[in-house]
Amino acid sequence: MKLIPNLSEIDQKAILQAGIPAETLMESAGQQVAQSIQKHCSPPQQGVIVCGPGNNGGDGFVCARKLYQAGFQNLTVIHTSTTYKNETLANFEKILLSLPLQVINAKNQTELAVQQIRQADFIVDALFGSGLARSIGNVEARLVEAMNQARPQAWVLAVDLPSGIDGATGQVLGCAVQADSTVTFAAGKPGLYLQPGKAHAGTVSIVDIGIPARLITEDESPIQLMTTPEARTWLPPRLPGSHKYSHGHVLVIAGSRKMPGAAVLCSEAAMSAGAGLVTLAAPESLYAQMPIMPEITRLPLPDPNQLSAASLLVIEEAMASKRFNAVIVGPGLGNDPETFDTVITLLQILKNTNLNVIVDADGLNALSQSNLTLNERFILTPHIGECARLLHTENSVILSNLILAAQQLREKYRAQVVLKSASTVIATLNSDDSKALCWISPTGNPGMATAGSGDVLSGVIGAVAGQLHAQNRPVWQAATLGVYLHGLAGGTAATELTEYAMRACDITRHLPQAFKILL
Repeated sequence: MKLIPNLSEIDQKAILQAGIPAETLMESAGQQVAQSIQKHCSPPQQGVIVCGPGNNGGDGFVCARKLYQAGFQNLTVIHTSTTYKNETLANFEKILLSLPLQVINAKNQTELAVQQIRQADFIVDALFGSGLARSIGNVEARLVEAMNQARPQAWVLAVDLPSGIDGATGQVLGCAVQADSTVTFAAGKPGLYLQPGKAHAGTVSIVDIGIPARLITEDESPIQLMTTPEARTWLPPRLPGSHKYSHGHVLVIAGSRKMPGAAVLCSEAAMSAGAGLVTLAAPESLYAQMPIMPEITRLPLPDPNQLSAASLLVIEEAMASKRFNAVIVGPGLGNDPETFDTVITLLQILKNTNLNVIVDADGLNALSQSNLTLNERFILTPHIGECARLLHTENSVILSNLILAAQQLREKYRAQVVLKSASTVIATLNSDDSKALCWISPTGNPGMATAGSGDVLSGVIGAVAGQLHAQNRPVWQAATLGVYLHGLAGGTAATELTEYAMRACDITRHLPQAFKILL
């Protein structure tokens, strides 16, 4: 589903090209907000509509009028401007001249406005929308603070976006309203699905206000929200005549004496996520340290402690003799200099094959110390710190704009990128489509912020990448579908175990429930 940070250009096209009056769009927007209020609240509950200086405030004025006409007479309209224009001014004057509502100018009567907010049963936040490009301060900041303090006694509905949330990045601009629900118009905004904006938005509803669908379709925004219907279309089919090689053979190169668990978590996740075969290439000592699924075959490496130069010949011989479809490099390999050198050599070798390759953890750390470029068959899966190292910047820079960081990493390495965070962003490349996209996955929960969760994700992506390779389908779908499945499994694990008690292995254990959602 396409996400568009700001609809101002599309609004203008609807007005100028489609001939839809601006007044009609505002009337429809306000009506939709009022209808959302009526689903949750009823007269004689006391409501406050907080209206800002732009079109968002105009939507709030229409909402107030519609609510009054529906029987909500105990309403207060708070506004922050005396210089309204065009349709916003027209709707403001309709309230002032024709409705017996309390109207407060917050610039002149700040304390009275705050008092009314504190007494409200429900609040409509129509202060700022997706056009906000500055930090909120002064009187507006006081109103935001009052709306947040009114919860949970008052139910808060945000119009288009919670005021103070950047529609493109989800970042807080100074301060932001904590809404229980958000009604957004025509198309979703990235900031509603990226943290911390996602947490501020509450339940999000996308409503139609009469903008022609073709204007949304034609918009050049490269940002997409992963949805279950799309994930279903990418799920590799299980054909009646298939065999294990039809479902992909995944080679996992992972683990060390110090970190054997990463290799086990990754390979078992790959086996549980639908791979036909999984081979774990690891130091021989690892197999004695930890048991692995009996279905997973072993490729012991000569160095008993870690991946080293002596391992390359064994791995190359295996790739020459076996029908691998995907390779996972990195989980738990460690940061020994010889290991890093071996990883870079291995990636160079893999670059000259036709295999799908997932690079994670210490594979990424090794990559960050090289000048190697890759290609679209590679999927990089960094968390915030690893992404910062790969781009040679600070964590705070990455967090300030996840989409931009994922795009920059994709361009630097010419690879698919899965930027792991509380809101995972996937930057994809497709040889059949010159338009590069960025996907936001809505699945996942805080319980997945636990040791080994990333290793499980690599295994899931690897399994999907192996199946897609075996069926001659594009690797970028593995990046997006793998993240979505991983989040679904984490969601079902949290439902059963709570976000406090779940472990990474529980995500693997709940993969069957994730697949059932998509089947």
